[in-house]
Amino acid sequence: MKKNELMALAFLEGGLVMLLETSSPLIVAPILGHSIIIWATMICLSIGALALGYFLGGYLSKKERSESFIVGLFGVNTLLLFLGWLMLSLQNSSGADLATSTFTWTIVGVVLFIPLLLFGASTPLIVAHLHLQYGDNSSVVGKLYSISTMGGILFSLMAGYFFIPEIGISNTLLTAIILTSLFPILFYTRQKQYKLAVPLLVLGITSIFLAQRDFKLPNKDDFKVKYFSESINGQLIVADFEMNDQPNRILFINRMGQTWVKGEKNSNIATRGQSQWPYVNYVTAAADIYPEGSKSLILGLGGGIVPKQLVNYTQHNVDAVELDERIIDISKNYFGLKGSRVKMYADDARRYIKNSKKKYNFILFDIFNGEILPSHGLSLEAFQDVQKILDDNGLIVVNFNGFLSGKEGLPGRSLIRTMQKAGFKVKLFDTSAGDQAEEDRNLLYLAYLKEPSWDSADIHVRLAEGEHKIGEHLIDPSTIDLADAIIIQDDLPVMEYINIYAAKSWRKSYLENFTLKFKKEQGLPLIK
Repeated sequence: MKKNELMALAFLEGGLVMLLETSSPLIVAPILGHSIIIWATMICLSIGALALGYFLGGYLSKKERSESFIVGLFGVNTLLLFLGWLMLSLQNSSGADLATSTFTWTIVGVVLFIPLLLFGASTPLIVAHLHLQYGDNSSVVGKLYSISTMGGILFSLMAGYFFIPEIGISNTLLTAIILTSLFPILFYTRQKQYKLAVPLLVLGITSIFLAQRDFKLPNKDDFKVKYFSESINGQLIVADFEMNDQPNRILFINRMGQTWVKGEKNSNIATRGQSQWPYVNYVTAAADIYPEGSKSLILGLGGGIVPKQLVNYTQHNVDAVELDERIIDISKNYFGLKGSRVKMYADDARRYIKNSKKKYNFILFDIFNGEILPSHGLSLEAFQDVQKILDDNGLIVVNFNGFLSGKEGLPGRSLIRTMQKAGFKVKLFDTSAGDQAEEDRNLLYLAYLKEPSWDSADIHVRLAEGEHKIGEHLIDPSTIDLADAIIIQDDLPVMEYINIYAAKSWRKSYLENFTLKFKKEQGLPLIK
């Protein structure tokens, strides 16, 4: 091969490595989650595979290898990626019980680890061929690595801004198969090695054909997907379904429920639906401590049910901050926030707090992203910043999982310590009033400088299981052992890490009750 062809091969190798590395965490997200732990694991697998590949390539380059051998590594990867796509397709849509962590990690091995190992091995072999052609010319080797890196940059941008959001995860993998097969097909055809070229050509054409499929999401009387989106920020789904002969609408973020409303027959569920989660009504009640015209700030929008209730029931002036603009659109189009008096801002919660010039009476932290709790939004410094925009008589509410004991409860205990360290007095409210297990409830963390009058926290939406007065079911942190609690700080951002056990419990519940149930009974695929 000519010098330019070897450089083109290096460019393609660098690009494909980053395309697979960028998309693989999203392939596993519906089953394993979208946490920083998963991303870190994927990065470690990627770097480890490349390191082994570089070592293998260096060892193989001790003997002169043919150009056909180098190109053959891309041919093998074409077969592996196609096998991985078949496995993913079976897990995604078949009735077989393949949506397990073991099978998911097997897919990762086939579409990420082994291909990156072989791509890594190709680099030293290409260097060896350049050395044979141009002698010990370090500038040529430097140029090769530069071109390979440029390929990685370009393909990363294309994956994040085009492939994943526009054609979906499945078709992104098919695109990787097509790109991986191109060079071997051209090379083996030119060498008249048709026994090698034809099978790869068949895989490439098959991938193109598969990518043209009309991807249909469930659209039945009792189950309809209203919205389905995939991006580097994760997967979003809005689905309508029947339960107990009543219409329901749910928003999933990476298959974790973010907003769930129930409506009545023959009524507009977007505008008339009521939240299925009691914490929403208690948040509204807590905000009602402050009179009409007060200023409320909601950090984390979801379907927008909380800010909508605050506007409707408390007549507050409500600002809502949400990082993902897709969720803002969803709240408007599917949960009745269009035309409301809620002012919405597409921004990071911490950045908004830092830059805000307003003073608020009531601030809600509802910044779950699926099961993920971002450390920078719940750190000591974040709560110190919040003090600057909170009225002296104001109230902060943090919506959190219900764990307080054991390793699952360490995040909650740490949140208490962190808010106390920031200067707040803290009490907790159990939304189930002690009637549910920790894994089935929510806790509201109430932080303030001056304790409000809980008697004025009126419930506006009558709950099926009754009404619990906030002031009657408060938990005093002095009754909780905080000896092992960690103060979350910007330079100690461990909230997501210590939350892995609680997150695992939540994800297991959603896998059983929603993800796998909807996949098996309604045909809702794991990825698009």
